[in-house]
Amino acid sequence: LYIAGLALIFVSLDNVYVSDMIINDELNYKTCDFNIINNIKPIKSTIDDIYEMIKISKIYSKLSIYDCMNYVLSKKHNAILATGDQRLRKLSLENGVEVIRTLKIIELLYEKNIISEEDVITSCNKLIESDKVRIPKKDIELVMNVINNKKVLNVK
Repeated sequence: LYIAGLALIFVSLDNVYVSDMIINDELNYKTCDFNIINNIKPIKSTIDDIYEMIKISKIYSKLSIYDCMNYVLSKKHNAILATGDQRLRKLSLENGVEVIRTLKIIELLYEKNIISEEDVITSCNKLIESDKVRIPKKDIELVMNVINNKKVLNVK
């Protein structure tokens, strides 16, 4: 969502929380965008959470410690986990944690009238143009086409 230019909108929603570890480490390092960081509602990681994260990271060594913490907190709080990581998605779904992906978040932001059709198209184009995004181009274009079709249908 950061690459798509929607991170600030997403973290500003009432029901979006991020682990305090991720805010302190990964987000500060990756974005350095204090406007985003200051709008995030943190979930405090407990010693038990950290212990569980370490256990999981030893079993699933290809997941980052941040991915493991996101999983632990989502499971603990019965929350939906927002991730684009395929391995984290698989672990989560296998263990009863609901997952939402980037494109679905964009669609929901649009359906809830939080972002416009133009925002969707701009965000999707940013995803397509980025060399850091692993979402298949055809999936991104499908979202753009669906939004464009809804726009056309609304005009008639």
